[in-house]
Amino acid sequence: MEGLAVKRRRVYSVEPNRIAEAAFARKYVSYLVPALTKMKESTESDSVKKAVKYEVDMALVLSAQGSAWSHALKLSLQQQNVVLNNGALSSSSSSASTTTKKAAMVNECDQNLRMAAAADHDGEDGGGGEEKEAMRRLRRLVPGGEEICNDQEMLAELKSYVRCLQMQVNILQCLAQSHSF
Repeated sequence: MEGLAVKRRRVYSVEPNRIAEAAFARKYVSYLVPALTKMKESTESDSVKKAVKYEVDMALVLSAQGSAWSHALKLSLQQQNVVLNNGALSSSSSSASTTTKKAAMVNECDQNLRMAAAADHDGEDGGGGEEKEAMRRLRRLVPGGEEICNDQEMLAELKSYVRCLQMQVNILQCLAQSHSF
């Protein structure tokens, strides 16, 4: 029996999404709570709304790294350059090269969508135009969605974005309930 190798079997979770949700929640809360606590100590009341929105969005970005929408949202937040600095919010302009590159990508994607819509309109099947319009509307909802030209990638990003928004809402509701009087 000493010479026989023991075969190990990998055990998979019955609910793999629970592990991802727990990791998301842990990252989200570990960023947001200290940021809000620090903000509570040092921010003036008139700028609190902008600062809270920034911190909530940044917590979402840092908790869902690896997706195109989280990268686009992070770039957007960096372009706004809203920074808590000794209780005051300051804003500065973004770099022109980043904005130019993003605009070029959006224009290229829009041009591709227009050409596809025109082809559908000229074609004999009338159902494709409605589908393209629906995809165009969905692209506007997802951060960075207008830069994604592949419909399958867009739908995957949309699914990820909606799932993360749902988790964000659940976490914020729990935080609000636990801190209410």
